Order: sequence, then structure tokens, then C-alpha cells
Amino acid sequence: MRGMKTAFTLAAGLLGVLSLGSCTEEEPEDFGSIRIEIAPLGGAVEMFNGTTEVVATVHYETCLQDFYLVNNPTFQIDGPDGAAVFEDWQERLCGSEFDKVPDCEVTDIQQNLLDVNQVYNLQITYKINDPSTLAYRELRVGPLPVEGYAVCGDNQRPRVELQQSGLLGYDSDGLQLWRISSLPGSNVAVANQGAPLRVETIASNNNMP
Repeated sequence: MRGMKTAFTLAAGLLGVLSLGSCTEEEPEDFGSIRIEIAPLGGAVEMFNGTTEVVATVHYETCLQDFYLVNNPTFQIDGPDGAAVFEDWQERLCGSEFDKVPDCEVTDIQQNLLDVNQVYNLQITYKINDPSTLAYRELRVGPLPVEGYAVCGDNQRPRVELQQSGLLGYDSDGLQLWRISSLPGSNVAVANQGAPLRVETIASNNNMP
């Protein structure tokens, strides 16, 4: 009986140690992404036929301009801290850790921080392996510092803006096939936002401005 009691005590102690280990929470990430949901206007999913590449561009608002140019320049895409972050997210944006992403691969990330032209943006190029997976799926755009890490000034948030030209689809010959038709009521977002920016898209040969 004493042996059984000892064995039970040891087992309970081991279970407690394992439980404590399993309860350890992972530290929150300093960088995240935003989501853009692609909704074909009128359900015309055929506009995506032949799409082999999508280019998404978002514009840094003031807080993120300051983050990269003033407060944390080492986290720029070619900086000693930023290079690894951007390389990691290039692999992750189309990865299996995220739901609702199309069948894609990120082939290029460009960060533009040009004071002379006041151009501050992040541009992601996606190779589309299966265009039938684009409709109503969500493209991930990042990396972007999260709110707790960006440390914005008063009344600011680490937001990016999606503009009318911010999502373009191309075929293998570089011909533009589709673009944004209309933006959502709010076209700004922060990393790990609750709801995606849902944009309606239209074939590029229709209703051109």
C-alpha cells in the first residue's frame, strides 16, 4: 500500500510540473500584419482568371513614419534589426499559420521611406499559385509594429492606409487584370486589426477612371 501511495504521489507531482510548463504563455510579438479581403464586384470571380501576381501597397501614417525614420531606424528593411524581421514575414504572410489566405507566395517586399518625395509605404508582391483561391480570401500585409511596440505620440496609432491603387492583379505577361473598385468605409488599419479591410474589385477594362 505504501508503495502504491508513493507512486501516486510521484505521478501527481510529475503531472503538476507538466501542467505548469504547459501554462507558460508565449510572449506577444512586436510585429504583426493587416488583412485585406478581396471581394469581386457582383460576385464576378472570373475576373481573377489568369492572375499570377498581386501587388498590395499600404501607406504609413505619421506614427509609423516616426517609428522607422526617427525612433527605430535599425528596424528598416535593410537595417541590422529589421532585415531579419522582414525576411521572417516574407515567409509567413502566405503561410499555413493564417486562415483564409489564398494559395500564394511572397516574392518581394519593398519599403519606401522617401522624405524628399513624401513617399512612405510598404509594398508586397505575391505570386499567385491558384487564382481560384483569391475570391473572398484575405491577403496579409506586413510586417507592421503592433500598438504596444510602436509607442505612438498623442492621439496617434500605428496605422496604415489602403488607397484606391493599393491592390492590383496581373497576368503572366504583366497585363493588369483587376483593381480596387471601392474601398471600405474605413480604409485604415493597425497590425492585428479585428476585421479585415474588405475591398470590392473590378476588371481593369471596366469603368476605368
